[in-house]
Amino acid sequence: MESSAPNDAASYKVLARSWAASVTIVTCRRPGPAFTLERPELDGFTATAFLTISIDPPIILVSVANGSGAFDLLTDVTAFAVNLLAADQAPVAQEFARTQSERGHVFERFAWVPDMAGVPLIGGALGAFSATVRERIPMGDHLLVLGDVTQLHRSGRLDTLVYHNRGFGQVKPHGLSDTPAQ
Repeated sequence: MESSAPNDAASYKVLARSWAASVTIVTCRRPGPAFTLERPELDGFTATAFLTISIDPPIILVSVANGSGAFDLLTDVTAFAVNLLAADQAPVAQEFARTQSERGHVFERFAWVPDMAGVPLIGGALGAFSATVRERIPMGDHLLVLGDVTQLHRSGRLDTLVYHNRGFGQVKPHGLSDTPAQ
């Protein structure tokens, strides 16, 4: 095993890419009324920096880079959803990973339904956590956004999309049926 200093950014990124992570799309509905192509009412971004923090009370966390479009979006809103993508949704993840100016009105190209706060839930996903913003914490070159979960959405699918070393793959538990645990 080769060692390097933690502030060696290139080595840090190489090691971080070796961590396989579930792919999510964080979606939001901006408060109105001044919407533009660069700041549409419905927006979202692809993220692998997502955690479930607490079961009681139910709290989730999303991490976004300072200065990114995702950073701006999560400083604008009070509610968001974390959509857990299924293995066949790599094209959806790729579209939401593009910059806002490149993807345009992406919600016109993919199926979605609103949650109780009007936040879009991606069609075909494994499920989603709807949440309200509990706290925003600046941390290094990122913003941590903690959310109080307000609603759970499950499809029953188990074939998870993962991102590993700059590519997409899938995870499906061995020896389990396609019926989700209760």
